[in-house]
Amino acid sequence: MVSLNIDVANLPREAIERLLDLAPGQGRVLVRRAFGDFRREDMDELAIQLYQFGFQLVHCPAWPNQRGRLKSVVDDVMAQDLRDQLESAPEVEVFILGSGDRNFIAVANALKRHGKKVVVAADQESINRELRQCADEYLALPRNRGSRPLPQPEPEVEFHAPGGEELLDQVRLLTNSTDYLTIRRIVRALLPDDVSGTGRVRSVLANNVQELIDGGYLRTERRVIRGRTVITLEVVDGDAGSAGKSAVVTPAATEVVAEPTPAVRRRTRRNPAVSAVS
Repeated sequence: MVSLNIDVANLPREAIERLLDLAPGQGRVLVRRAFGDFRREDMDELAIQLYQFGFQLVHCPAWPNQRGRLKSVVDDVMAQDLRDQLESAPEVEVFILGSGDRNFIAVANALKRHGKKVVVAADQESINRELRQCADEYLALPRNRGSRPLPQPEPEVEFHAPGGEELLDQVRLLTNSTDYLTIRRIVRALLPDDVSGTGRVRSVLANNVQELIDGGYLRTERRVIRGRTVITLEVVDGDAGSAGKSAVVTPAATEVVAEPTPAVRRRTRRNPAVSAVS
């Protein structure tokens, strides 16, 4: 019997499809579990497909730290679930770990101590060397399928990433057009459509918003919106935000050249500074 467990944020869709072909070679697949933050917009279609393939979807929401940044808990949840399966599914003899993260070294060794076979599946560029060495078997997964034509890149676009006082003024204007603000909403509102899909540009703007939070010019607050906990932002007015601090320093204009973006965008990790809910 086989237990197939995947970290959907670490495996591109082509790799998941390949793993589904390889898994039956280890025996009858009894358990299929997919771990990820399924609130993310880019997970919608993938979640449906995984469900159709018989996976149990284990939701692992990103957890905000004290600074409002989101931290993934997928590795912790997945590792504990693998240990729990030793009791809930003792008939399983082979555990397939669809991830290359080194955080799974400890649980892989724990499974082996219980006499289980551990198979690690990941692409050769992301697999951790120590995790590969401690596994009983390694399955190489593709980053891209060679039979698919490479997408044509879009033209490069220059974008001025506002920061400091300029960004703060634009955030003030946004407060009049929405009931609440998040980092993600700010990034979406300020990025033009022709660069909104470029990860590097999003990251620059999100980091500039985070600098305003760290400097005390934006205040974070946890709110429950439509049943979900959201880190919202509020501009700190005049005296409350400037007491004991100098004026906001406006950085030199930053020209960001967007990286070529594939016509068919692949799922990537969302920048941890961006709120999981908008």
